[in-house]
Amino acid sequence: MKARSIFRMILAGLLILTVLTACAPATPQVVEKVVEKPVVQTVVVTKEVPVEKKVVETVVVQEKRTQLSFAGHQYFNMSFGPAPAPLEYMRQVVAEKYPNIDIQLIMQPLDANKWHDNLTTYWMAKDPTVDLVYVVGYWITEFAEAGWLMPLDDKIDPALLAKYDPAYLDIFRHNGKLVALGPAWGGIGGLYYRKDLLEKYGLKPPETYDDIIAACDTIRKDNPDLGCWDWPAMRNVVLVNRWSEFLHGFGGTYFNKDGTCAMNSPEAVKALEFMTMLFQKGYTPQEALSWKEEDANVRFVSGQTIFFTGRQDLLFWIDDPAKSKIVGKWGFIPNPAQPGGRHAGFPEFWAFAVSAYSDNPDEALKVLELWGSLPTMKNFNLAWGPIQGHSDVYTDPDVLKANPNLPLIEEIAKTAIPPLPSANYGEITDLLQAQIHSALSGQISPKQALDDACAAIDVIEKGP
Repeated sequence: MKARSIFRMILAGLLILTVLTACAPATPQVVEKVVEKPVVQTVVVTKEVPVEKKVVETVVVQEKRTQLSFAGHQYFNMSFGPAPAPLEYMRQVVAEKYPNIDIQLIMQPLDANKWHDNLTTYWMAKDPTVDLVYVVGYWITEFAEAGWLMPLDDKIDPALLAKYDPAYLDIFRHNGKLVALGPAWGGIGGLYYRKDLLEKYGLKPPETYDDIIAACDTIRKDNPDLGCWDWPAMRNVVLVNRWSEFLHGFGGTYFNKDGTCAMNSPEAVKALEFMTMLFQKGYTPQEALSWKEEDANVRFVSGQTIFFTGRQDLLFWIDDPAKSKIVGKWGFIPNPAQPGGRHAGFPEFWAFAVSAYSDNPDEALKVLELWGSLPTMKNFNLAWGPIQGHSDVYTDPDVLKANPNLPLIEEIAKTAIPPLPSANYGEITDLLQAQIHSALSGQISPKQALDDACAAIDVIEKGP
């Protein structure tokens, strides 16, 4: 009985166990299975591959600057009219067309003798740093014969040269070769007179030198404090210029046909005797023996003298009330002449030239053409007044407006005489200055002064 009970308990336990096992979750099974699936993978491979590549590289090249030296005077920094000072404008036109070129002014003394000597010193040393020079017509023979100036005929634009009056260009030729371009400015001597005073006393403008003396004697009877005739007589090349006018006015000339000095002829002696008499009798003040051109016009524009011999540039401001006390009271005529003589005005025509020793000749020629062109010549006219060589200057409306006295200047220009024709110009004029000034100062007689001068000049020109 007991055994049967144990059997039943075991059987029930098995039954319960079976039921519990059926109700429990299934045990997971590990199953190995191969599945094929495509995989996308990026692989970076480093490899050197030659590649052609164009590289554009901008290289900035510094343009070479050229400095040109110009031998001129202090007036290039001054303007006396409605235009910039010439040097300012000259630099401006160069900078506009040739920005790599700079202009440096080598300041020269106003004394023409010292200026001449400076230029001579540069060239005798063959100084290559002097490129452009401002020269006067009476130096041309000397400078060109020495080979110091570059010939220009085949180097300047023919169209530009065609704008210049041949008579002006001839002043700057030597043996047919053009060596300077101008004038950029020019002075020519004439006689200023007090028109109001001559009209008051019923006198005509003087034709002869004797007419001047007669007019002074008449007017000064009632005006003893009034001066007669002022002109520059300083021992300077300007004295030789004035002497040349007196010389031709009395019928004299520089040289005889055989090349010997003619400046001690009877006509020449009379001319210097007349000049000396002006100082002896007070028609010209003793102070004039130390006057330059600029000093000599002071008394005339101040209304203190009746006559004045000088250049035409005074016309540029003689009617300016701020500078002149004789506005509208003056006249300007050719210099007088005695019977047998000629009305003569000495031309001081200045031009630009290129030094034969310049180390920048091509650049200097480019600048020379610009300075000889109409715009620059017009600026010279408006800054300094006439005379300019470029013909188009005289049809420019601005020039005509600023120069109402151009017709007077044209009449004076007709009396132009040539400068003393000698390659020894500097030496001869130095000699003449000394001898003429000594005569005017009363240190030596006019005849002795001219005899001594001619004897020395013949030695210079022909040799002992």
